[in-house]
Amino acid sequence: MKALFFLYDGYVGWEISPLSYMLNISGIEVKTAALSADVIDAGNFRVKVDLLIEAVDPADFDILVIPGGEPEPLVAEDDLLNIIRAFDNEHKWIAAICGASTFLAAASILHDRKFSTSVDDEPEYAHYFDGKNLSEADVTVCENLITAEGNAYIEFAIAVGKELNIFEDREDELETVLFFKNQLRG
Repeated sequence: MKALFFLYDGYVGWEISPLSYMLNISGIEVKTAALSADVIDAGNFRVKVDLLIEAVDPADFDILVIPGGEPEPLVAEDDLLNIIRAFDNEHKWIAAICGASTFLAAASILHDRKFSTSVDDEPEYAHYFDGKNLSEADVTVCENLITAEGNAYIEFAIAVGKELNIFEDREDELETVLFFKNQLRG
């Protein structure tokens, strides 16, 4: 199984760090893609990506993961929107957290699907979203989409892990939650 993380300048690294860790230790190959060879995250870390977006073939991956961050100016970036549409057309998993759900809306794949986001009420992004489909849940799984509020990054990672069947059983899943919530101390 292979996961593709789309990264961009200003992406919020902590929203995807637990998920990328969980996938890596589960034996899922993680690759990164961007519009340029390297990006700078919200914490000012420079990251060199594996692929440029135009080299991505969705057939090579099982899931597309997009972290939150400032959606502008990428909401009009055709290469990104086309990759999102291609994953959706192939019914592959797409996981987007926080502001990244704006990309899904801009790609016109949220129609008639429940979703979670952190930016639906921000004036510059509200027009992308149909309020009747906004979920009140921190994390929403609808068809092949997994969306989440930005502050629900552990719950987001767990939801993605469940859908990809990376947990041995319910006990393994709960132990993972307790680990990330720092509640395993005895």
